[in-house]
Parts: sequence; C-alpha cells; structure tokens
Amino acid sequence: MSADAVHEDLLEEEDDLALPRKKRDDEEMDITPMIDITFLLLIFFVVASKMDPTKIGTIPSADNGLAVSADDSAIIFVDPGAGDEVILKRRDGSEFSRDEATQSSEIIEYVTSELEKSIGKNKNQVMLLGDANVKVGKVTRIQQIIGDAFEDIESTYIAVKEE
Repeated sequence: MSADAVHEDLLEEEDDLALPRKKRDDEEMDITPMIDITFLLLIFFVVASKMDPTKIGTIPSADNGLAVSADDSAIIFVDPGAGDEVILKRRDGSEFSRDEATQSSEIIEYVTSELEKSIGKNKNQVMLLGDANVKVGKVTRIQQIIGDAFEDIESTYIAVKEE
C-alpha cells in the first residue's frame, strides 16, 4: 500500500469515529446577559431616584369622595404662597404664623380650641381645604403635626378647591 492510500484510509476511519455534533435549537436563548442588564438598570434607578415622596408631586383629583360636614370639623385652609411656601388660615380667615415652629404650636392650639367648642356636637375630625397648586409635602407636614398632637382624632380629611 502506498502512503497516499494509507492516508486516505485513516481519513475515512476518522470520519466514522467522529461524533455527530449536536445542533443548537434556534428556540433556546441564553438570557443571562438580559438578567445582568435588568439588575444593572434596577441598581441605577434605585441609586439615582429620589425616595422622598413628600418633596414632589401634586394632590390628585378625586372622582368621588365622602361627604363631610364642615360644621363637624376643625378647618384649616391651605393656600399657595410665593414659591413653595403655603399660607395657612383659620376658619375666620386669620392667618397662622409663617415660621414653621410657631406655626406648629398655633395649629395645635387652634385644633384644640375647635374641638373644645364642639363638646355637644362630637366634633372629632380635621379638614384641610387646599388649593390644587399646593405641594403634597406641605399638606403632609400639616397632617403629621395634627397626627402627632392628637392621637384620638378619627380622621383628617383633605379637600382640593375645584377650578
């Protein structure tokens, strides 16, 4: 046998011994890179976003609501001021102080006096009447002052002026 014939026989034997290759299914897809990108985006948005909901947003409009009597509530009017400032007014129209520390004590005194006036009427709720342009954080601050000072108040209702 010649060298060429031996070489051809070896090539034929190698072809017979080679295992057939598995074809990859076109339907299978490696999703590992997609999962990596998803987690990277999640980490980015968690780090880059502001998590304080009281700093941003506006009060949403309500489609329907509960009818609450103003006579049975201590009412505080919340009007927009210059910039992000708000002007708080009592039922008689007099304004609360613009200083936040003084304002907190005035709100507590006012709500206490309104609740004491209603001994026979069973007044046990506060109503905040706000303008649509007032930031949610300002209304939330007033709610926190009332909630911290009066644990026995049933509800604090928020109403938004319609235009």
